[in-house]
Amino acid sequence: MTIDEAIERYRAHLEYERGLSPRTVSSYASDLSRFAAFVADKSGNLCEVGRVEPAHVRGFLAAEIARGIGGRSLMRRSSAIRGFFTYLVRHGAIATDPTVHLARQVVRKSIPTIVSEERIDAMMKLPDTATGRGVRDLAILEFLYGTGVRLAELIALDVSDFLPLGRQIVVRGKGDRERVVPYGGRARAALLSYWKKRFQLSGRADDARLRAYSAEAAFSARDTARISRRTVQRVAHRYLTQVAALSHMSPHVLRHAFATHLLDNGADLRAVQELLGHASLSTTQVYTHVSVERLRRVYSKAHPRG
Repeated sequence: MTIDEAIERYRAHLEYERGLSPRTVSSYASDLSRFAAFVADKSGNLCEVGRVEPAHVRGFLAAEIARGIGGRSLMRRSSAIRGFFTYLVRHGAIATDPTVHLARQVVRKSIPTIVSEERIDAMMKLPDTATGRGVRDLAILEFLYGTGVRLAELIALDVSDFLPLGRQIVVRGKGDRERVVPYGGRARAALLSYWKKRFQLSGRADDARLRAYSAEAAFSARDTARISRRTVQRVAHRYLTQVAALSHMSPHVLRHAFATHLLDNGADLRAVQELLGHASLSTTQVYTHVSVERLRRVYSKAHPRG
């Protein structure tokens, strides 16, 4: 079996058996295609997958590092290759796993850049709520920061997901895993204000009035069209650039801020893991490295000479 044939098999496994999102499947397949091209270049032809050696894997990752890819991308490449060969061994397509030692290597995780609580507060004052666009933008920003949901999760939400109106919703995340996400306070108020203006509701936005719009997307670019990834990215970029100086101004910055500010204010790490929808606690632990303010307060309170 050639590497390309094995990749197609693995792609189908990720999509239909594991139920990963199309975006995740595409990313993994792209990483594996890069690896296949590297192996083909080194061997002079399209290599049989059973002939891949540990040296090929190490050489590919070394070449990617030399090319200047970031730590997060390197982690994803490594994870894609490990999962690929683990799958092939488990299904008897190859006899030995060339990544068996790679699995023991630790790839350094990049520490997310965090926007302070004060800058978040300043950002939330920027949208012009006298306009429909400003009301929508504030709802997007407050909801991203107030719930920590991923960009794709926000886009997929319908009004019906919030009915009956409460203070929590069920969000479907990566791998079709569902989790309960609480929302309230400013996020809830901003969302209801947005719906009231968007649907031209008289009086309060409540269950009875919103039920007629239950099939509508929760966030839209126009009156009915579901909002696009690019539009949400533009909204986040527009307002973040006015309050912070970061290398990346994306909606994910607000997810990072959500997690870190919870930890800064005493939230339990496992609770934050559940709120973010992380399958592994190790993924959430990266936020402990940036939660300096919380550690400082604990030290000052607990140490006899603090």
